[in-house]
Order: sequence, then C-alpha cells, then structure tokens
Amino acid sequence: MRVPSFATAVLLIVSLFYAYGALVHVLNMLSLTGFDWPSAPLKWQVLDIVYLVLDLLVCVGLVRRWRPSIVAFFVAALSQILLYTVLRSWVLDVPEAFAVGPEQAAYLTTLVIFHVVSLLFVAIALSRGKHA
Repeated sequence: MRVPSFATAVLLIVSLFYAYGALVHVLNMLSLTGFDWPSAPLKWQVLDIVYLVLDLLVCVGLVRRWRPSIVAFFVAALSQILLYTVLRSWVLDVPEAFAVGPEQAAYLTTLVIFHVVSLLFVAIALSRGKHA
C-alpha cells in the first residue's frame, strides 16, 4: 500500500473540510440550519451561493489536482478571513430576526482560525510538493 505524501494528505484533508463547508451552505439554502433562507438577508444568501461554488471548486479541484482550485482555495480562505475579522460587523448587521448570538459569533472566530491554519498547511504542502 502506498502512503500518500504530506502534500497529498494535506490537500485531501482540506478538500474534506471544504466538502463539509459546501454541505453547510446547501443546508442553509434548504433552511435546515436554524433560519429561513428565502427570508434571510440578501448578503447572507449571496455569500452562501458564492462560497458554495468556491467550496465545491476547492473540494473537487484539490482531489483532481486542478490548478485553478488552488487559486479558489486562496480566494475562499483569504476572503473569509477578511469577512469574519475586518468586515465582521457588516456580516452581522442584520435584522433582529436574524441576530447572531454569542455562540454563533464565536464560531466566526473559529472559522478564522481554521482558515489561517489551512492556509499555512496548504502553503507548506505546496512548497514541499515542489521540492519533493
């Protein structure tokens, strides 16, 4: 049995996390995550659609080794870090019916940490893959 390289393992693990992210966006759109998606703020709907597409591109692309998926990964990760830090108040500025509690706001911090760590691991994996 062939043991996958570090780069391959990292890319596969990241693709699994992005598959989970895509699933969450689909569940949001089906109103199965605690809010009625058709009446949700337009910015949340747009973000769900944009990140569903990016997550699918990253997930499938990393497994298939498509170069555009690496770009999609960096766009998705960096833009979400920006959204959940610098633009957090904009993301959370929604009607009272969609107000986010402390636990949900803390989840955004967890997502920032995830994206920073995944950026670091993918960058290391890509650099090691070039020199392996």
